[in-house]
Amino acid sequence: MLSQLKSFSKFGVICGSGKEPLRIAKLLSEAGNSVFIIRLLGEADADYSDFTQIDLNIGQLEKMARELVKKGCTEVILSGKINNFSLLKIKPDFTALKILSQKGQMGDNSLLKKVSKFFERKGFNVIPQDKISPRGFLPKGYVFGERPKGRMLEDIKIGINFLEQSSFFDIGQSLVIQSGRIIAVEAVEGTDEMIKRVEKLIDLDNSPAIFIKMAKKNQSLHHDLPVFGLNTIKQLDACNIKFVCLHAINCKLAENLSDIESALLNSGISLYAVDYG
Repeated sequence: MLSQLKSFSKFGVICGSGKEPLRIAKLLSEAGNSVFIIRLLGEADADYSDFTQIDLNIGQLEKMARELVKKGCTEVILSGKINNFSLLKIKPDFTALKILSQKGQMGDNSLLKKVSKFFERKGFNVIPQDKISPRGFLPKGYVFGERPKGRMLEDIKIGINFLEQSSFFDIGQSLVIQSGRIIAVEAVEGTDEMIKRVEKLIDLDNSPAIFIKMAKKNQSLHHDLPVFGLNTIKQLDACNIKFVCLHAINCKLAENLSDIESALLNSGISLYAVDYG
């Protein structure tokens, strides 16, 4: 993908929080492509000092489009996490207000689809970040560590069924379940903050708590990828959650599988690939 686009395109990378947007920008630049960075105010937290950049509020969609045109960008990549959709924070322009006021689901996935369509209507080619930096995933049937049994198998089934149903409301991608009780569901705070919430709710004398993360049904995997990596493993270990289920193929890995397996081994955490149905 990078070799095909080299010297023919200029990329605009719209950056939320986390390290992934910077990694995408560096990969593009190292391949010889020209890169322009739009840092989302209050979200972008990486160092983009090596790139031409501008800071804009999340809601300034029309200005983003104008700046991208001004810099000669033809390709757009949306990368990084958005933590705050408060109207006071994003300061929406008329276009952003139109998107926010549309009827229907307005979770992260739905919003990202609508924003992507906006840039496409403006003539940009919106490229999934996985086209630039493909991530690993767990194949179907993957098992690492202790196999689930008994009550755990029932809990996994309950958790997957819950996420399948709740996905139609475009809410969180993950939950923690123990002995038939769903003790936390991911909301706007994100996966790791959700895990922190459950530490005091886990009963260490009961069946093991299980963390489950799935892509939503009909989710756009181009822009709102469910991701699992070393930071989440650290948080799970700190909260004494030792069993993890990830959506086979659809949940992407933030780091190499070998590094993830090493961290799992050190933490005594077991990992399984699961699916709906």
